[in-house]
Amino acid sequence: MAEPIDRVTLFVPGIAPGTPLELGDQIAHEWVANDGRFADAFRFGTVGPDALARLAAAPGAVVAYAQVDLREGRAALIAAVERLRDAGAIAVRIEQSMLGWEVERWLALVSSSSPWDWHRAAVVVLTGDGALQSCGMHAFSLPDVRVELDDAPAALQRFAEALNAYQLAEDPVLRTGQTFRPDEETPRRVVERWPDAEYPPGHPCHNPYGVWRLGPAGGVGRGVSELVPVFVPALAAVLTALEAQHGQPLTEAQVLEARDRGACIMMSPRDAQRLERSRGYVDLEPELAWEQWQLVRARPG
Repeated sequence: MAEPIDRVTLFVPGIAPGTPLELGDQIAHEWVANDGRFADAFRFGTVGPDALARLAAAPGAVVAYAQVDLREGRAALIAAVERLRDAGAIAVRIEQSMLGWEVERWLALVSSSSPWDWHRAAVVVLTGDGALQSCGMHAFSLPDVRVELDDAPAALQRFAEALNAYQLAEDPVLRTGQTFRPDEETPRRVVERWPDAEYPPGHPCHNPYGVWRLGPAGGVGRGVSELVPVFVPALAAVLTALEAQHGQPLTEAQVLEARDRGACIMMSPRDAQRLERSRGYVDLEPELAWEQWQLVRARPG
C-alpha cells in the first residue's frame, strides 16, 4: 500500500508549548519554537502591522500536515484551523505557496463558496525568467499555470488566474492540446501539461501535478482521443531506471523506444485523473516524452 501523501502543510504561529490539540484523523502536527523569524514569514502585505508584532512575540507555532487537499478536505482543514484559532493562533500560512493571512481572514476566504476566494487564500502568481507562473495549486491537487510574458502582463495574470479558478470551480478533465479562454472576448490559448521546473522536487512550492503551459493567443486546439494511455509503472520512473542502467544520458531514440514499448493501461480521462491524484504526481506526456524528459532529468533533486 502506498504511503499517505501530505497534501497541505499549514504553518500556524501563536500556539503556546504544551497546548493540547486534536486536529482530526488526517492531520498530524508538531510544535516549533519561534526562531525570531515568524514575522518575516508573513511580510508580504497580507498581514497587518499589529499582527506582525504579535507574530514576532509568539512563543511558537503548530506545523500541521494534512493528508487531505484544500478542495476535497476543505471542511476538515477549516475545523482544524478553528481549533487552532481558539488555542491562540494569530495567522495561517500555506507552505505550498508561502502565502499567509491573519487567522480570521484565512478562515473567511477558505470558508467562502467562491473558488476565487480559495484561490486568493492559497495561490500566488510570480514572474521571472520571462514567464509568469502561479504557485500553490498543488494544495488542491491541481496543476499550476505558466505562460511566457508579453507586453500585457496584467492580462496574462488575469488569464492564468481564470484558468486556476475554473479548475477549482469545475474540476474539469483538461488535456494537452485542448484550449481555454476566460470569456468570449479573449482569444483561446492551447494548454499543454508539463512537469514543474520552477521548483525542485522536495521544495514545498514544487507542484508534483505539473503546470499548464499556455500557448500563444489564438491557438487552435488539437484532437484528443477518447481514452488516455497510463504507463504502469510511470514513464518517468522507467526512464530514470533505464538511464541509471546505461550510466549515461539516454538518447532521443532510446527515450522514444522506451515510450513505445512501455506497458500502458487505456483509461477514461476522469479515471486517469483520479489515478494521478492518488499517486500524487503527473507523468510525462507521451507525445512530449523526449522534451519533458530533458526537463525532468536536468532539474536538481
